[in-house]
Amino acid sequence: MIGLWRPWTGATRKERNPVTWLSNCRTLELAVLVADKLGLDEHERRHIESAARFHDVGKVAIPDEILDKPGPLTNDEWAVVRTHTIRGQELLDKAGGIPSGVGSIVRASHERWDGGGYPDGLSGPSIPLAARIVSCCDAFNAMTTRRSYRLPMSQEVALRELVDNAGTQFDPHVVKTLIAVMRSSVRSRGGDRRFDRAGAGTSADERLRVHR
Repeated sequence: MIGLWRPWTGATRKERNPVTWLSNCRTLELAVLVADKLGLDEHERRHIESAARFHDVGKVAIPDEILDKPGPLTNDEWAVVRTHTIRGQELLDKAGGIPSGVGSIVRASHERWDGGGYPDGLSGPSIPLAARIVSCCDAFNAMTTRRSYRLPMSQEVALRELVDNAGTQFDPHVVKTLIAVMRSSVRSRGGDRRFDRAGAGTSADERLRVHR
């Protein structure tokens, strides 16, 4: 069963889509830092680490011409993209060596705090905590990573977007924790020197609709 999702893991995933591979690595790193900041136990931390590592595994089933399309996606193309969480759960549930329950976390990684996400319309605490953490960290990385269809935001602008969407798209407590993690990281590096070149003339919803 490992062969079913191997194209979206390890070196092969890097070769297929290096931008997404690197973003996943950053999402994993941030998710673990947030878990540690929240004081989660080793069992919960292990689930978060696995979910962050494989949250986009279902994209192996999404055509590259959609994932890498330079312009906006059509409604039909977004419908295809949104199947990746379900496909991800299916692949992980069939694979050996993955902690039990990670598939359901991956399935919920694009749910919204207000219930407007997909695929099941979960809301608030009914969304697994691990999925809420991965969602927030993934959104931050998506906004601050250059993609074929847009330039990256600065970290400060991306953090403001998270704050503006806390309580609607994101768990407010997770947002607060991620900000604390990033503030500590920025201070240790001497600040974020990137300038914001994305977001001008776009709504917050459009800027956050960056997960392909």
